[in-house]
Amino acid sequence: MQLRELVARLFGSAQPSSSPQEAALRQILSEGDAARRARQPEQALARYREGLERARAEGLTHVQEVFLGQLGALYTDLGRFEEAEAAFQEALELAKSAEAPFRQARALLNLGAYHLRRNALQPAEQFLEQALSLGKRANDAATVNLALGNLADIYLRQGNASYALRLLKEALPQAMQNSQQNSQQAIYILGRTGQTHLHVGEAERGRKLLAQAIRMAEQNQQPEQELMWSCVLADHLYREGQYAEALAFYARVEELKERVVALPREYDPLVSLSQRAGAHLRLGHYADAAKLAQSALEEARAANDVAAGINALLILGDVQRAQKDYAAAIQTLQRALELQPETTSAERVRTLITLGSLHQELGDAEKALALFEEALSLTSADQEHREGRAMALRQIGALLHKQGAHQAALEKWTEALSLFEMSGDHAHAARTLCDIAAVRRALSGINAAMPDYERATMLLNHVRDAATRGFVLSNVATLYTDLGEVETAKSFYEQALNIARETGNRRAESVRLGNYGWFHVITGRAQEGAAMLESALAISRQLGDSLLIAVQLSNLAQAQHELGDLQKAEQLYRQALSMLEGNDNESRRWQAIFQANLARTLIAQRRYDEARALLESALPVSRELGDQEAVARALVRLGELHLAQDNPAEAEKLAREAEVLARKLNYRKGQADALWLRARLAPEGDRANLLREAKRLYTILHDPMAEAVARLLGE
Repeated sequence: MQLRELVARLFGSAQPSSSPQEAALRQILSEGDAARRARQPEQALARYREGLERARAEGLTHVQEVFLGQLGALYTDLGRFEEAEAAFQEALELAKSAEAPFRQARALLNLGAYHLRRNALQPAEQFLEQALSLGKRANDAATVNLALGNLADIYLRQGNASYALRLLKEALPQAMQNSQQNSQQAIYILGRTGQTHLHVGEAERGRKLLAQAIRMAEQNQQPEQELMWSCVLADHLYREGQYAEALAFYARVEELKERVVALPREYDPLVSLSQRAGAHLRLGHYADAAKLAQSALEEARAANDVAAGINALLILGDVQRAQKDYAAAIQTLQRALELQPETTSAERVRTLITLGSLHQELGDAEKALALFEEALSLTSADQEHREGRAMALRQIGALLHKQGAHQAALEKWTEALSLFEMSGDHAHAARTLCDIAAVRRALSGINAAMPDYERATMLLNHVRDAATRGFVLSNVATLYTDLGEVETAKSFYEQALNIARETGNRRAESVRLGNYGWFHVITGRAQEGAAMLESALAISRQLGDSLLIAVQLSNLAQAQHELGDLQKAEQLYRQALSMLEGNDNESRRWQAIFQANLARTLIAQRRYDEARALLESALPVSRELGDQEAVARALVRLGELHLAQDNPAEAEKLAREAEVLARKLNYRKGQADALWLRARLAPEGDRANLLREAKRLYTILHDPMAEAVARLLGE
């Protein structure tokens, strides 16, 4: 807490008086305080010194203590620490000579707060413990509460948050009870208690108390405390991934700092600049992020703060990467590496991982893997390096997965997951579980993926990071769609989409809006789905994300197929294929999917030779890459082609292969389509059973094909 908020301001609290001399001295004190608030320290010093000399001349020792306390506080603000300590020490000697426990407690409190301000925790604790003891003896609730609050701050800095909270719980009720008489004290204890709840993991309670302290500070015109607790809450929201909310508090902090004489320890200009830059980066506000990161870099250089400079370079590199200025990003990250020692450090590991990810995006998998492996070699599984090791393992797993080494990727991700869980990093654990689930689903089907998706969903109970919540909900929504649990899926799609919009994450909004549009298409609402996909495409085109554009074009083509505009569908599928860049496994996987989708539209137009060429190109790629659901779809479409060309034996063979594979994967859509194909090939006696099973699955999925099958059954 700021020293000026700790100084005893009540003249003669232990011995009330209303003499003309004291009234005049109160006026001088008030004028000094006003000059201080107006950021006129020399005028404030002059008034306090005048008051001190007059109090000495009048022999009013208790008033001398007040002015000495104010002088000590102002000297501290100005960095004149020897003069500050001398003033506080003189006030203590006066209080001791008067043998007044109340006054001694206040003087000790001021000395303790002074040493705390200078981060001298041992002498601060000694003085504050003495102040607490004397305050209790004098029945001075204000001193007791402030001593407890400052002692709690010491224990927080020492990493003993649970004991700090114990002290604050003792102070809070009394402070709040006297809040009208002493709002400064109540706000301070309230804010510190909120901060401590955050440290012990009780985030919801901590946020509520901090918000209450901020409101009270604003209402009572206490800009110092409003700034202090806004800093604490903004930093917490940033760490939790609530970037838009954090920026709102950072903006308020920037306003308030112009009204504050001395900035509290909770405000670090370099941290504020970096975190504001990071928040804008994650929200896609690249121009703002680049400007703030550059400012942070310049400030770090001026302050000769190497660590802050490295952090600013990492953010700037991420911005340049997001803007696809890869040459500049590599140069920036290399500068960050040059500033770092060769020894193990969290910053070096982070830089190597970021640089590796950049080379991976550029298609240089060999260079990317070398950088990831170098980062991994600098870490171990112990607590100090656990986070960096987990991140390196996750990146290596992602690279292996893209190269088709799925089992090796699962091994890396499993180790990373264990480290994230040991670290209590629920957000990264949930994301890694989604990575694992996606691969298990592709290799072995939905049932294999379910436990991991369920664990990821459960972890959201501990995750405030909006980006992670949206990511997990979006992934799980797709799973529930394929299981036919459409109401749950719909709820998750909407939650994920709302998170993207609330946080201003345009790319996430485009992905989730497109996924929601696809959901509408496959559940029989193609017109609504097409409108959503058009909106998603507009965002993707603004972002220039070619793969995302391609996927959404393909989904829009499917919507047009369902609406009966086959020429438009064909045109969109071909556009999607033209958007694919490179020959990496990800591009090849999507190319095979698009080709099989286009083949379906061509079959509907009776362009069988073109469709066959596409399917015979797509099917081997989907098999090679282990995309089992895509294989099942391609088999059905090839079977449809053989049926249309009057080759029932081959069509039956392909339909049975697709059905077996889809059933193994618990891929209900693929199984229903295979049964529908088989029903049209089956003898009269077997047809009804096949149709009924197909109808049952289509009905579960809310697929409009259920009605077509029901009509054939005469239902």
